[in-house]
Amino acid sequence: MSVVVVRGRLKSPAAVAGFSGTIAQSVVLALLKAPWLHDARPKPFAVWPLVVNGRPVLDATAAEPGSPVELRAAFAQREIARKLVEAVASAGEFRVFSSAVAVEEVEFWDAPRRLEEKPCFKVEFVSPARFETHPYYRRGKPVYDFTPRPLNIFLSAVAYGRKFGLLKLGVRFLKWVYTYVGITDFGCRGPCVRTVRLLNGGVARGFVGWALYRVFGRRRLGDVWRALAVAEAFNVGTGRGMGLGAVRITPLDCPGERAAGSGEGRQRQG
Repeated sequence: MSVVVVRGRLKSPAAVAGFSGTIAQSVVLALLKAPWLHDARPKPFAVWPLVVNGRPVLDATAAEPGSPVELRAAFAQREIARKLVEAVASAGEFRVFSSAVAVEEVEFWDAPRRLEEKPCFKVEFVSPARFETHPYYRRGKPVYDFTPRPLNIFLSAVAYGRKFGLLKLGVRFLKWVYTYVGITDFGCRGPCVRTVRLLNGGVARGFVGWALYRVFGRRRLGDVWRALAVAEAFNVGTGRGMGLGAVRITPLDCPGERAAGSGEGRQRQG
């Protein structure tokens, strides 16, 4: 799996009328000249919302000429990512509606970038994250869970990773996550659940904020971070292809001196 980040500056004023993730998706498809990717199920790529002046654009905004713009996309196949890099290098710009963004830098890497595999970590939900609940009974429309539960994060990452051969984890790992991974705190800078307007006239709601997690067992800590790498590259929840559920993950030092794996060890001995 590969990630491409394109940075540039607006040549003229630009206005965004709604959630910019759908704009980012359209820009990527236009640069690749691959509209068929839009209808692929599942999509082998995911974007972040556009980042303008250092902030993700979740709602209507206007930007002045010279404003920095960042476009980010991840791909399950490396060759598609390389085609995007080549397309950006050839064009030298991309368009946000009628405004052009002059490209200044293109960053490309094969995910995951190496992070320290610590038992404590922070997840920042950059754009609204929503997780469809399992329908045990027939229903006419999806029902979403907006809570940043550990199982929501890892179930989403494992389901996507298995579809493209990025992960081999399954039910046993998810049971382990349910048993040993806890949420220790969470918060929001404003409302925890945000509603964004999509360009097709629809709306989407989801959690926007941050959450702290702790793994109370080290036996599968490596698997935890492999799943987190997929989550960070390809977003979480539903609508990830168009920029919903974008997350930024940071390893943290755990508070206190108690060994995180002691509880698991006692249970195995018993």
